[in-house]
Amino acid sequence: VSTKTDVYSYGILLHDVFTGKKPTDEYFDGDFSLRQWVAEAFPVAISDVIDSHLLNESNTTPTERSATMNDQPVTIMEIGLSCSRVSPKRLNSWRWK
Repeated sequence: VSTKTDVYSYGILLHDVFTGKKPTDEYFDGDFSLRQWVAEAFPVAISDVIDSHLLNESNTTPTERSATMNDQPVTIMEIGLSCSRVSPKRLNSWRWK
């Protein structure tokens, strides 16, 4: 465990919390991951992946949420994407010098 793995984990945790999805959900199988799902929606369709309960708009459509959503959730998801940019396999090979 290192600070680099902590940063990666923090990014995945942000995605987990703000989407309401777990990286281990059946939806994310094989090469398709929670991070990839968020990245494909970012930034234009990010309201499609953010948990509607967090936006207090569970009865609205993704299009309606996009129109009223402020920049904070987009920024949070961008931070998550930045933190989780490196694959966890590469993290294990990093060494402090």
